[in-house]
Amino acid sequence: MRVLGIETSTPLVSVAVAEEGAVLGEFALTTKQGHMQHLLPLIDSLLRGLDCSLEEIDGYAAAVGPGSFTSLRVGLATCKALAHATGKNVAGVPTLDVLARGLQGTSGLICPLLCARRDEVYTAFYVSSGAGIKRLSGYLALRPLDLAQRLGRELVAGVTFAGDGALEYWEIFRQYLGDRAALADPSRMWPRAELVAVMGLEVLKEKGGEDPGAVRALYVKPPAVRCQSDGKDS
Repeated sequence: MRVLGIETSTPLVSVAVAEEGAVLGEFALTTKQGHMQHLLPLIDSLLRGLDCSLEEIDGYAAAVGPGSFTSLRVGLATCKALAHATGKNVAGVPTLDVLARGLQGTSGLICPLLCARRDEVYTAFYVSSGAGIKRLSGYLALRPLDLAQRLGRELVAGVTFAGDGALEYWEIFRQYLGDRAALADPSRMWPRAELVAVMGLEVLKEKGGEDPGAVRALYVKPPAVRCQSDGKDS
């Protein structure tokens, strides 16, 4: 089975093709607002480089968030359109799970962080074992200071942070956790389409995936609504 994975939750937009657990190729670039502009050209360049047509893709996988609302919609809409056009199913993969999977083999607590609105972060808690990555909590939206204080009080073991939220609020976590806090290696700091494709392939093989129209974004909390009366988000 050959799967095309798409990741647009953060400023790093990436696409990858995986086949039976092996990553055949990945293209990625960093862009703050250009996901719509760059995504289709990246997919086209990747498939051309692999000498692979859309007809040879057996299924699709997309990161469903949490993350940037606008960029998530771009990735999901593109993935669903391609899947619908080719009659293939889609696997939706939570972005925090993707970040945690990249830290498989790490000891202690794994805490991926993605920047959210209103100075919050999206997060969940994970551990790595011989059986793989296990999620210990639901998907959360928290203030970084509240999270750092909670971990500082309750955590004895070390914790490894990844994601743009880890970079943005690193000083807070280092202040409250000291030597117990560690940043992931730069190569594991961002969610990548290669893992989206691999994890999506697993879902498609085990459960068959979903019809494109059934896949939804994981927002954790509702998107902000812009009120026309005052021009502010609510």
